[in-house]
Order: sequence, then C-alpha cells, then structure tokens
Amino acid sequence: MVAFGVLTLASACAPEQPRESIPEASLTAAGPWVPEFEESLRDASPFETAILRDGVITAAELEEAQERKRVCMLDAGIRWKIFDDGTSEGEPVDGSALGSTEDVNATLQRCSRQFDRSVTYLFNEVRRNPEKQDDATITVACLRDAGVVGADYTERRWREENDSGAFAFNQWDPAATQCRLDPLGLWRR
Repeated sequence: MVAFGVLTLASACAPEQPRESIPEASLTAAGPWVPEFEESLRDASPFETAILRDGVITAAELEEAQERKRVCMLDAGIRWKIFDDGTSEGEPVDGSALGSTEDVNATLQRCSRQFDRSVTYLFNEVRRNPEKQDDATITVACLRDAGVVGADYTERRWREENDSGAFAFNQWDPAATQCRLDPLGLWRR
C-alpha cells in the first residue's frame, strides 16, 4: 500500500490549460478565499469549473468529485481512498504490486485534472478556516489550548517547523491532529 499526502500537491505539476476569465462577482460567496478559487479556476477542468464557479463547494459536490476520482483510479486498477485529513492511499485492485510511484502519480494527476485538482483542497481549507485567519496564529493558539505546546511556543517557530516538516511536538498526537485539521473547532470534535 502506498500512502500519499495532500492530493492537490501531487497534481500541481500538470500542464496549464488556458481558461476563460471567470467574473469576480460570481465568486463573492468565496469571501476571503476568492484568490484561491480564481487560481484554481484557471486550471480547472469543465467538471471542476462547474463546481467552483459560484465560490461554494457543497458536501455533495465534494463527494461527487472524490467519487469520480476514485472511479477513474479504479479504472486504472488502483483502489483509491481519500481520508478526512486530505491524505490518501492507493492499493492495487488485483492484489499485485502497485507499480512505480511515477506511474501511480501519472494516473493520479490524470484523474485529478479531470475531477478533483482543487475541490477537496478548497473544501477543507474553507471548512477549517472560513475567515482565512493567519494559519500560524490559529494553529498555535489551538496547540497551546490543547496543552501540546507551552506558552513560549511562537507562531514564528510553528512556521519554521511547518516549512521543514519537523515539529518539536508529536504532530500525530490526537490533540495536534485536531489542531492541524480544525484549529478553530468548527467541525471536528
């Protein structure tokens, strides 16, 4: 079984496709996330464009995008699981070896370009931080409140550790995971 990180990162290297400009007024529902929706729309497939163009991603739209991606991967012989934290993993349908990372990534990129290059990412980001507050500020406050870090742990330190991927605390501790996924406590308890 091969595990992958955030899906949008794996598909970010796909060739750019020119898109028509989407009028900004149609994205007003995205609030502070308008720039991210605009950027995603520049490279979106027609399927993703239909979801993103109003600046809102519903739970039903998210599930449809993920299901289409799963079916696309299944058609390539890979059973694809997408987890709530934005990670995913694949395993071969027939029980054989999965294949090279390059082959799996090529299939993932192809399926992502068609159905879910940005839908899951934007849905999760808007859900975890709808007002687009500073990520370091809300995450460190959550980590302090949960007792994962002390009062001397700063936003600057978190940014440095986040950039390096090496944290001074156990990032897989349930309280730290809660703060990574839902630092404001809006949807995950």
